[in-house]
Amino acid sequence: MPSLIDKIENKEEKIGEKNGENRPAKKAVVTKIIPKDGAKDKSVSMRINSVTYSIFTDICKVQGLSNNSALNLIISEYVRNNKYLLKDYE
Repeated sequence: MPSLIDKIENKEEKIGEKNGENRPAKKAVVTKIIPKDGAKDKSVSMRINSVTYSIFTDICKVQGLSNNSALNLIISEYVRNNKYLLKDYE
């Protein structure tokens, strides 16, 4: 089943053909930004104490990081330090 972007592009091509226009196909902005390999396609949901969240956010601002970037750094470090526990990653 074609995606919404594909459907819109097909409609634009058909309209252009009817009008006798021969324009090169445009690449959608979304496909330029999102990597094809799905490198970052997982999300995490968590509950946290509001005071802790506020302090965490303030620390991130001082360091010039977004909350998401800081959490990615924390998770990456955790995985790096504990990867030895899994046989597949030795």
